[in-house]
This record gives sequence, structure tokens and C-alpha cells, in this order.
Amino acid sequence: MSNIDHCLERLALLDRADRLLNEVRVYGHHGAMRDTLARHRLLLGEARRHLDSASSVGRGG
Repeated sequence: MSNIDHCLERLALLDRADRLLNEVRVYGHHGAMRDTLARHRLLLGEARRHLDSASSVGRGG
């Protein structure tokens, strides 16, 4: 994979993580607190996976 491809893949993963984190901030105050916290955990976990993937792009990870 070329450097440009690595950069584009990394940007796409970071963009997905950013969208998920924005969703946590924007939609964080709806419904029961337990449901909100569970949703936040799921979104943050998914965002973390995208960030981890983005950091490993181009390093053979």
C-alpha cells in the first residue's frame, strides 16, 4: 500500500472516530441515565477501535 493510501485510510478511521465522539457529545442527554451511559460506552469503544486502527496504519499493525 502506498503512503497516500495509508494516509487516506488513517483519515477515514479518524473521521469515523470523530463522528462517534461527536454523537456522544450531541446525543448524551436523552433517555434514562443507565441507557445513556451504556450507549456512551459502546460509542466510545467503537471510537477507540477506530483510533487504534488509525494509529497502526502504515506500521504493519
